[in-house]
Parts: sequence; structure tokens; C-alpha cells
Amino acid sequence: MTVSEQQIDIEELKSRFTAFLQAQRYRNTGERMRILERVAEMPGHFTADELYVYMRARGDQVSRATIYSTLELLRQCELIVRHHFDKGSTKYELTARLPNHDHLFCTDCGRMVEFCSSQLQELVQQISQQYSLQAIHHSLQIFARCPDLARCPYRAGAE
Repeated sequence: MTVSEQQIDIEELKSRFTAFLQAQRYRNTGERMRILERVAEMPGHFTADELYVYMRARGDQVSRATIYSTLELLRQCELIVRHHFDKGSTKYELTARLPNHDHLFCTDCGRMVEFCSSQLQELVQQISQQYSLQAIHHSLQIFARCPDLARCPYRAGAE
């Protein structure tokens, strides 16, 4: 099963978000829940503007400001994670889709690979314990280059 095919329990996500909003004394609005639903529909990494366009294309009447503020609440609730990949724009992704994973980027063609490594998980735990801390999550970004850009099937314009 690929990351985008993984089943997401939207009711569980709504329940967690509702509890977070109540605990933090934020209003639980229909717009916020609709944004969460649409985030769960996004297949992978997305920007706030991509989410806005996606929602507008489906007839949702929501402002960019509401999207940005709700994305921040979803991040605080740990339902989404925010990434700053290299020099690109801020991207978000649903944490339930593939928890605690890492990213490998090709700086030549732009290909991105998501991966999980038990060895890396163990290293994170060891380093945390070494400094008397408890790891809750981590983020690793590896930037690499294609060994032969001319033959790379992922570069723009490749057939």
C-alpha cells in the first residue's frame, strides 16, 4: 500500500481536533472541520495555496486567512507537520498518512523519496538518551544528486 492509498480515519482526526480546540478554548467551527477533511483528501505534501485552490475548486467558501490559521492549529494539534524543503515554499502533510518518516531529494531533477529506517529510529533514540531527553519525533532531509542526469527518468522533460 502506498502512502496515498493508506486509509485515513477522518472521524478519529475530527475527534482529536475537537478535543484540542476545546482544551485550548478555540471555537469548533464548520470551516475548521471542512479544512481538516480537505487536508485528509490531499494525497501528499501541499502548500496552503494549493489547499485553497483545491477547496475553491470543490465549491468550499473559505478565505486564505482561515486556511492559514487552521493549518497552524492542526500543526499545534500534531495532525499535520510543516516542512521547509530546501529553498522551496512551506509544505504540509497529514501525520496519520506516514508517521515519522524522512525525505530524500534530488537537487538535479527534483525527485522526492519518502522513507522509513529502523536504523535511523534507533539512532534517534540513542542520541536522545545520550542527552537525557526523550525523542517525540524527528525530521531528516537528505539532498543528493542524480548519478547521470541525462538518463534520469524523473527530470523535467524526460520521456
